[in-house]
Amino acid sequence: MHDIASPAALAERLIALFPLFAGELEGEEIESYHQVVQRLAPVIAGYLQNSPEHTLDRFCELVNAMADAGGDQENAISTCLLEHATQVGIRKIIRPHLGAAARKELR
Repeated sequence: MHDIASPAALAERLIALFPLFAGELEGEEIESYHQVVQRLAPVIAGYLQNSPEHTLDRFCELVNAMADAGGDQENAISTCLLEHATQVGIRKIIRPHLGAAARKELR
């Protein structure tokens, strides 16, 4: 369930959680995890504030899976989202749901 085999698969998982995110990726050639997370970061606070608890849980499971995966996935979620969590207004929302690897990168 937590396998994110490609940047396109990540985009699909995020659109399933947040249908409005499809608009952020419209016309984009999805080439990297960083690209997907960079598009997500400016809009994620609004999505999470209006989402039910189970959507928040699923999103944090995705963040944790990427942080635990290492490599490009970990680098993308850390540098494009977790290190900017306070700036984008989600730190307090997601912190209780994060595992050790993700929490270590949270700023």
